[in-house]
Amino acid sequence: MSLLSVFETLSNWAPIVFVRDSKYGMPGIESVHLTGLTVLLATVLVLDLRLAGFGMKEYELSWLARQLKPWTLGALTVVISSGLLIFLGTPGKYVASDPFRFKMCLLCLAILFHFSVLRRFTSAGSNARPRTVNVIVACLSLTFWFGVGWAGRAIAFVP
Repeated sequence: MSLLSVFETLSNWAPIVFVRDSKYGMPGIESVHLTGLTVLLATVLVLDLRLAGFGMKEYELSWLARQLKPWTLGALTVVISSGLLIFLGTPGKYVASDPFRFKMCLLCLAILFHFSVLRRFTSAGSNARPRTVNVIVACLSLTFWFGVGWAGRAIAFVP
């Protein structure tokens, strides 16, 4: 049994069929997904801009990271949960989509980068490393996260 056949079996589960086939189910889930993505990108943007030295300099980087962590984790949970519901609505369509596969790769990279490299940089404080290095790390982080959003948008337009 392939992974796709498992996903297609799950897509026939009554709650997924209801979401997929009802008039407001999928638009509602997509709205929740986009709202979660907006909150996630906002927390990432604030943290990365602070790391790069653009604004909020009156706040210690490690303090700011601690304040944003619950928002980031909550938004990531919402995005992944709602994304799974969207995916299970039509798994065959998404598995065959190059932008979807690219989005999933970027999402994995972004999560790994955020919870490993960026965490190390924010816990040490921005003064511990040269500003150029901080700017490079912030730009990589933003590229990964915004790339996830852009690839998600491309799913509708690129086969």
